[in-house]
Amino acid sequence: MIRRKYQKDREILMGELVARNRRAMILSIELVGLSKVADHVIYEVVVLDAGKEKTVPVIAIDVTQALAKLETYIDSGIPEATMRWMLGNERNVNL
Repeated sequence: MIRRKYQKDREILMGELVARNRRAMILSIELVGLSKVADHVIYEVVVLDAGKEKTVPVIAIDVTQALAKLETYIDSGIPEATMRWMLGNERNVNL
């Protein structure tokens, strides 16, 4: 467990990241369910993208594939709703 002195509220943490010119950063990843696509799961990824917090579902085989899929869209100016549709829609999963 991380020491209490290092734990910060998410808003404060995001403000400090932006102040340090870290415009794109993954804040959390959580496994939320199984996909209808064989051997795939759904992750909920919270990212700091261009200074804004975005929550995006990602359908992938494992967490490394989820991060690889997300990497191409981070800091590209794509709105959260579009990212949610592109990465969280089972029709868009390349089999």
